[in-house]
Amino acid sequence: MSGLEVQQLTIEYRVANQTLPVVRDINLSVGAGETLGIVGESGSGKSTLGLAILRALPANGRIKAGQVLLDGIDLTRVQGPALRALWSRSLRLVPQNPLAALNPTLRIGDQLTEAIGGRRQDAIAQAAALLARAQIADPMRVLRSYPHELSGGMQQRVMIAMTFHGAPRLLVLDEPTTSLDVTTEAAVVDLLADLIAERRPAALFISHNLGLVARIATRAAVLYAGELVEIAPTTFLFQHPRHPYTQGLLASLPHPGLRYNQNPLQPIAGTLPDPGALPAGCIFAPRCPLADEQCRRERPPLLPATPDHLVRCHHWTMVEPYAPSPATPTINALTNGQPLLAAHRLTKTITPRRTFADLVRGKRPAPMIALAGVDLTVCRNRTLGVVGESGSGKTTLARCIIGLTPPSSGAIELIDIPLAPSIQQRPPEQLRRLQMVLQNPQEALNPALTVGEALRRPLIRLGGLDRRTADQRIPDLLRLVSLPPEYANRRPHQLSGGEKQRVAIARALAATPDLLVLDEAVSALDVSVQAAVLNVLAAIKERTGIAYVFITHDLAVVSYLADDVVVMYQGQIVEQGPVAAVLSPPLHPYTEVLLSASQPDGIRAREADTAVPPPVSGCPFQPRCPRAIGELCRTTPPPWRDAGGGHLIRCHIPLPDLRAAQMTD
Repeated sequence: MSGLEVQQLTIEYRVANQTLPVVRDINLSVGAGETLGIVGESGSGKSTLGLAILRALPANGRIKAGQVLLDGIDLTRVQGPALRALWSRSLRLVPQNPLAALNPTLRIGDQLTEAIGGRRQDAIAQAAALLARAQIADPMRVLRSYPHELSGGMQQRVMIAMTFHGAPRLLVLDEPTTSLDVTTEAAVVDLLADLIAERRPAALFISHNLGLVARIATRAAVLYAGELVEIAPTTFLFQHPRHPYTQGLLASLPHPGLRYNQNPLQPIAGTLPDPGALPAGCIFAPRCPLADEQCRRERPPLLPATPDHLVRCHHWTMVEPYAPSPATPTINALTNGQPLLAAHRLTKTITPRRTFADLVRGKRPAPMIALAGVDLTVCRNRTLGVVGESGSGKTTLARCIIGLTPPSSGAIELIDIPLAPSIQQRPPEQLRRLQMVLQNPQEALNPALTVGEALRRPLIRLGGLDRRTADQRIPDLLRLVSLPPEYANRRPHQLSGGEKQRVAIARALAATPDLLVLDEAVSALDVSVQAAVLNVLAAIKERTGIAYVFITHDLAVVSYLADDVVVMYQGQIVEQGPVAAVLSPPLHPYTEVLLSASQPDGIRAREADTAVPPPVSGCPFQPRCPRAIGELCRTTPPPWRDAGGGHLIRCHIPLPDLRAAQMTD
């Protein structure tokens, strides 16, 4: 067979003098030029499977049984120099973090020529051609650059160029776009699809993002706790799932048109089983709504629902597709509700630290404008979504609101009370009323404190309670975020990622704030855990009347949870208004680019060139805008245009023309 064939593959890890079977009895095939998507929650064995197929498991991992055939060659039997030759010639990996995979001490050209081999002059020419094929505009400049001098998208393009040199026969893409913006992600996925079609390797695309898998993979395999539970053509699988786990993953996604108050998400109850304590029957039975005694007693085989659709379930005929009815979009004016917080002409200029090279040359790095005159209003009992690419100023805006980063100029008011620029200057009452939840709860929670101790501190310090009263409030806080009271005695390492984030939210709510700032608070979570946290946030808002500033790059989450939205680019707000008005349909070209990033044929922005400074006048988006109208965009700052109902757009293109463009696309 041409391509990849995996037969009865079982993988185990040696952990603390115990052997754990982490992947069991995997059978799958991938033809040359085909892409197979591998999906499932964290801990399901996706990356372990990919590394085992490449023969790149860590030292404590080994293939216990099975075969991995590449064009008829059993990779499990290849050793020593023959295996190294295969790694060099045929087996390739595109990792999640390109910066960690590239050598920070070597220029890009040196790393590419080392991988290519042969005469240096010929290798440099090949490297430049590879970068050009990876859609890098100035290959020679990139060859002279160090990895840290490139954007995340450029770094990943370099990794892709390195991966596709020669004639690769097997390609494993392990979460290759997780750390990228939605616009860069779209460009990278388009590039990968083109190169796979051109070079025709057998490819595995590992991801928890079902939308990306639907775009690039011809077939998809669903892994759960180390077992293959369903495999089928991608489009058919996502439209007609036959395993309850696949159905649960799809029901956890915030599909377009769904709203938190009309179509709540349906997360999968429970957690993955521990590899050392697997259930006797169906691996999914403890979490499955269809499980019966047969499921708990007998492990189901892979059964053919159709000739090209296999499912591991005793009751697959009872599984119905998840098809919620989208909510009717409503547009509420941005000014509805009493204003709670307002930012006026907020600016922030950051001067980068001088590098050793700067000191030698006597050069001072140019200051960076992180915020450029931002005006913002947050109303009571409403969620304001803040969207934009990395570097657009979202997190800087959040840190200025909280007081972690003092603004360079401008003012912030909480119910007409001016807030001091720095958090150290704010009195306890102001600290109580503004709280923040960060992206990574692992870094936000003290590993030495129990959950109860972490919750007690804000209750005493900001809530003014005595220790006894604070301890009485802790069970109520845990129930508020849908955790049982006994979790108060657990420490962070005993919690899952979603449970840690719920504890972080409970800690922020302990002070009974008026406003909660959430900075990418669900972006690192699996889809089911993300759904549970979003439902918790929606329920808390309905119950308490709290307001949220919700920062994210996921437009589907914003559409589901936010009432209002602002779109940021290079420190400026370019569009704002009620969420239904801003996103359905998008009018500003930048908002349009962000939304169409999830569509295979959507409009694309040109990739930002870090070597070219942004324009000092004109529209900041003009160098990348697919709808720019010439000299006016280059030289004149765009005006605000009022689309009605609190919907404002900062663009030179007249509103009728923007609407007409949406009608013709």
